[in-house]
Amino acid sequence: MKEISVDKDKVIRITLAVFIGLAVLFGVYSGMAYTTDPTTTKVTYRTLYAEKGELSHVGFFSNETVYKNGTSLEYYPAGVTRLIKGNYDYSSTLEAESNYRATLRTDYYVVSNKNKIYIKNTTRIIRSGNFVGSFSVPITFNITELDENLKRIQEGTGLFRANVDTYLLVEVQVPGREPFIQKITLIKDISGMLKLSETTKEYKKVERYTNTTVNTIDFIGKNVSVSTARTLFPIMALLFVIPPLGFAYTHREKKPKDELKGLRKFIVEGVPSEIGAIDPVELGSVEDLEKVFDLVDKPIVHYVKDNQDVYAVVDGEVIYEYRKPLPQEGDEAN
Repeated sequence: MKEISVDKDKVIRITLAVFIGLAVLFGVYSGMAYTTDPTTTKVTYRTLYAEKGELSHVGFFSNETVYKNGTSLEYYPAGVTRLIKGNYDYSSTLEAESNYRATLRTDYYVVSNKNKIYIKNTTRIIRSGNFVGSFSVPITFNITELDENLKRIQEGTGLFRANVDTYLLVEVQVPGREPFIQKITLIKDISGMLKLSETTKEYKKVERYTNTTVNTIDFIGKNVSVSTARTLFPIMALLFVIPPLGFAYTHREKKPKDELKGLRKFIVEGVPSEIGAIDPVELGSVEDLEKVFDLVDKPIVHYVKDNQDVYAVVDGEVIYEYRKPLPQEGDEAN
């Protein structure tokens, strides 16, 4: 049977190339894994329904020198304003049978130690009932009547610092959802101006939807989740890079130890003139050469003879020599 010749070095080189290629491949995929988010979260919103309440209003005055009756203002002068009439409108995008109640409430009070002490409260239901989608209610704030009632209470109680608050309260009840409540207050500031606060209110019921997608990396036709790839690919890259590193470490060029390292600065190149004329004293080791150098305190002369490195110390008529073979090809010369 014919034997098959195998080039061992070639097989090793091919194997190492494959391992290095796979280590690089998994290193690249590791980089992709760590630059890709493990998951993608998409948030969307959907409006289930919207509702709005708004009071539009105009003023009627005892003196029309400046403002004509039917003028809509943000601030009304309290001294000449008799009535503030308006219309409250409510609408909802949810077409469901619901009910509402619109109440006008008036509170007469005095302030003691920053606390309100109520003297008299009146509540009048303007309108209530059922509706689908929207309703409208006419509203009147009778400023003249409020002032007259306040004056009677001040005179009747002797509390001339008594004051009055009046507001419109609208309550809407829709089955299966939170009630819609709006409070519109008639405010009189220290300058003598009247203002209706919070005449518009809007509310939207919004649902939040979160969709989380697990991101993957296509690896040789298979989808690998990013979280798995962040663990798997670095481990694989490390496993494949270890053999080439181990091979390189175990087969790295090992430099022979330089026995003469400590004496190098005392070595000179040359050939002693006494060579051949005097029988040398052969030294057996570098340690012996170092002892001779220390004793005679002469430079060490290096030359080559008979395919050997010769290190000689000349002391008068005595030559001390340490010889070592020249390094062969592929070895590092000392």
